[in-house]
Amino acid sequence: MGRCYVIGPFEVRPDERRVLAGADAVALGARAFDLLLCLIERRDRLVSRQELIGQVWPGVVVEDNNLNVQVSALRRLLGPEAVATVGGRGYRLTVDVAEANAGSSTVAPAQPGALAPATELPLPDRPSIAVLPFANLSGDAEQEFFTDGITEDIITELSRFRQLFVIARNSSFTYRGNAVDVRCVARELGVRYVLEGSIRRAGQRIWVTAQLIDASSGNHVWAEKYDRTFGDTFALQEELTRSIVAAIWPHLEAFEWERLHRARTQHLGAYELALRAHRHVTMAGRDTDPAGFAEGVRLAKEALAIDSRCGLAWTAVAMAQMLRVYNHTAPSIAQEHAGCLDAAQRAIAIDRGDHLAYLYRGMLLLHSDRQHEGLADVRRAHELNPNDSFVLALLGLYEAGAGDPALGLRYAAEAIRRSPRDPERHLYLGCVGWAHFHAGDYQAAVDAAQRSIVDAPRFPPSHWCITLAWVGCGEIERAAEEIAILRGLAPELLDERLQGRLWPHADAVKRHRATTFLRIAAGLEGAAAADVLRR
Repeated sequence: MGRCYVIGPFEVRPDERRVLAGADAVALGARAFDLLLCLIERRDRLVSRQELIGQVWPGVVVEDNNLNVQVSALRRLLGPEAVATVGGRGYRLTVDVAEANAGSSTVAPAQPGALAPATELPLPDRPSIAVLPFANLSGDAEQEFFTDGITEDIITELSRFRQLFVIARNSSFTYRGNAVDVRCVARELGVRYVLEGSIRRAGQRIWVTAQLIDASSGNHVWAEKYDRTFGDTFALQEELTRSIVAAIWPHLEAFEWERLHRARTQHLGAYELALRAHRHVTMAGRDTDPAGFAEGVRLAKEALAIDSRCGLAWTAVAMAQMLRVYNHTAPSIAQEHAGCLDAAQRAIAIDRGDHLAYLYRGMLLLHSDRQHEGLADVRRAHELNPNDSFVLALLGLYEAGAGDPALGLRYAAEAIRRSPRDPERHLYLGCVGWAHFHAGDYQAAVDAAQRSIVDAPRFPPSHWCITLAWVGCGEIERAAEEIAILRGLAPELLDERLQGRLWPHADAVKRHRATTFLRIAAGLEGAAAADVLRR
């Protein structure tokens, strides 16, 4: 009879590669089982991340997050304190382990509701989603290729969001053609969210419905209908895919924020703390809230104390420091600049596919007179994830400032079109305003900036934009009123820009025009100075 290990109500049988609770098998993936066995056999000491990865994934190059997911699976099974993290060093099993002959140990039977069914998988430590094959309601078998293509493309494009755990196509497609309960699917695949939809075609019209469901409650997080004309198959497939993916992420992110906001901080893992940190910094950016930035950085550092290779935590730090450099509110701009650059580069070193790390590094460089390097980084962020409307809008802003207002306006307008109900819509509208300003359409710039300010009254970029746009329109008194607002929002940055410094525009002509218009609004130059600069 083989040996086994007993941990509380569980019996771990290495020879059979099974975990039992009484007579019931417990669902545990192969990698999680290997990790558990590795920790059991080395329970007398700390085990480094490198050693664990070498034992669980021998000869395979994997991302560190794979280990994080398996550690989370063990904690959900054995308890949140069962696997201790020693920051920057590794892990150690903290529960008591006894050895016995398989089948002879006195393992308590599972209590009703205490364990998940044998087919249930634990949730990863990040937002997780499965995309079910869209249903073909056309009554035409030849439309299956289009329907399957949409599903496959959505899975691929969602995977560009490094914040998401996305179930692979081969697993999702096992449900193809079956009537399913999304709650059962979520349990079987180990995800919190399920996306499902349908496609119906009649002649040259095609209707697509999609809905994102929180499987824990069965509630809808997001739903949308799309009505299109059937033309170029691949172009239509790409357009629908991008529209759906771009619309999903902001709602899913906001839903996760609300869920984590209600959770007790001490029960959150590194990634969940990092997600909360990122949200705090994002909200603080709307009105330059110092307390919000500080809280975001605190939460990010708490996450990094748990896992020093949590990329999202480093990007949260980078974003907070970049915004403090942008607003010129840090006690030491040079120190904050160096800290932001270091945090962004650490995130990139952890995951070279992290588009947000490139974005924040690019924004930092753009606002510190390294415009060409910064623009290259923002372009790279968009290449890595063309579905992120936040990145798309900012790319529009910076392309317009670099000398291509038409391209910038197209990008910024596309961000709004893809995600019209986005919580960050004020930022997109602000970027549209800047693109119009650079194109010389000052009234359109005013209109877009005003709409942004209605959504977020203390969002500084839109106040900068409308100040300059009012000068462009010849409304100097209105521009002067905005200067008073900027004095309250970003006084240090205002002084710098009045001297012609810290504009994010790569085009020298645009920097000169922005500085001159600002000085006119502040009463430092006469209104006639704008005449030669207006288009």
